[in-house]
Amino acid sequence: MSIMKRLMNARTVQGAMIAALALAALAGCRGEVSREPPVHLNQNMDFQDKYKPFGQSKIFDDARTMRIPPRGTVARGFLKEDDALYRGQDDEGNFVSSMPIAVDMATLKWGQERYNIYCAPCHDKTGSGKGVVVSRGLVPPPTYHQDRLRAMPVGELYNVISNGVRTMPAYRHQIPVEDRWAIVAYIRALQRSQFASASDVPEDKRGSL
Repeated sequence: MSIMKRLMNARTVQGAMIAALALAALAGCRGEVSREPPVHLNQNMDFQDKYKPFGQSKIFDDARTMRIPPRGTVARGFLKEDDALYRGQDDEGNFVSSMPIAVDMATLKWGQERYNIYCAPCHDKTGSGKGVVVSRGLVPPPTYHQDRLRAMPVGELYNVISNGVRTMPAYRHQIPVEDRWAIVAYIRALQRSQFASASDVPEDKRGSL
């Protein structure tokens, strides 16, 4: 056999030995191959120690991996500690009388758009309570222009939009918090429009009345 062939055969054997050693090392990391996860804690890479949702647990008495959160637990981002903004109430549980958001023309226009979508079908666009749904047999809602609703705190109006009242359903799932307050601001504008005086009109606009 020539020297070249001998060298080639030696390299082939050497390569095979290196591959065998590598496989042995990997097998040592994995441990014994089994279809069941190991009982004891180890560094087994085939069966990592973890729980999956709705899986079975051998630790807890009810055998469930998913645990019931402790009472009072609040999900991240859902604390909503601003009572005035999220519930329309002060620290003592009274309805607030002032808006917890800034009100400008953009807010009123957005509130008008949201009002026309969600409120006008029953309350109509003027707030008189004679919307198209009422003409189909629904119990008429009260007019916004009666003294009771004109004197109602803005926090209570917000609460009614959020949680509903009598035949009116809750809209807290359909309308975001800030949009509900924009609607409240627009309702206040509607109420004022029916009892406005000339002094409420800007001086440069009074000539167009």
